[in-house]
Amino acid sequence: MAPHRSPDVAIERSGRGPGHAVAVVGLGAAAAIGLGIAVVGIVSVGAVMGIDPRVTAVVVLTAILATAAWLLLRARRERARLAAQVDDLEVSALLLAERVRVARDVHDLVSHGLGMITVRAASAAFLAQQGADPPPTARETALLDALGDIERISREATDGLRRTLDALRNPDDAALAPIDSLDTIPAVMKHAQAAGLRVGYTYGGAETIIPASIQPTIVAVVREGLANAARHAGPTSVEVTIDHDPGAVTVLVRDAGPTPGWAAEPGARHGLLGLRERVAAQGGRLHAGPTMPGYELRAVFPQMPQVSQ
Repeated sequence: MAPHRSPDVAIERSGRGPGHAVAVVGLGAAAAIGLGIAVVGIVSVGAVMGIDPRVTAVVVLTAILATAAWLLLRARRERARLAAQVDDLEVSALLLAERVRVARDVHDLVSHGLGMITVRAASAAFLAQQGADPPPTARETALLDALGDIERISREATDGLRRTLDALRNPDDAALAPIDSLDTIPAVMKHAQAAGLRVGYTYGGAETIIPASIQPTIVAVVREGLANAARHAGPTSVEVTIDHDPGAVTVLVRDAGPTPGWAAEPGARHGLLGLRERVAAQGGRLHAGPTMPGYELRAVFPQMPQVSQ
């Protein structure tokens, strides 16, 4: 399938915006005016110099035909260019419609599964609490808390899917989710801790302000690093470090290795691929790989933070 190109991109790549057609019309008008002036000049000079009127007529006719041929060629080229742009716009519209259809199918599939998980988790927690005369043991309490987390996370994921699909269908009317910032990190860590991770957090560096433009990507790095640790290492220890100076911001998520007996969940690495693109779009670099004794995710943004007042 051909790569998606938005209408704006297609026009920009051609090097000519919508105003180019107006410029061509203006050029034709200028050429016609210039030709008229030239004809008047040729006739006047011919009359003054006593040139045979038939010779003057041939020169004038030649000039008119040459100008008409040039204008016709320009018009054909412009029409071909506009036709190519229309084709690009039609292809872009078809690709966008196909993406919306795929997103709708993904939403229906995933939301159905999440809905079943939500119902099953809520039902299991309800049944476990029925007829329980003695106080629940610590193990039972932990299991009930886990079921509650499963229900909550499933509902949140379903809401996120709905917002995303709404944004694809109606980008102007969609309800936007709150933009992530560094203030979001404690909530991200809390979710990871609910999944069994032991998370430490260190924030340090120069007396500077990290630009708001890269903060959502920083949160995405932390979220992906914690999710990877939970999938591949189980309930292990993870250290999250954000360090910054006037020249760069470094985000590091490093785990202590897999818990003994933990069966790692295979992944398609789509999350890392998307995150790498997102970091690169902010001018940064992303590294993901094993380290002793576990695994690390490191992002470096070589951007100049704003100095605090």
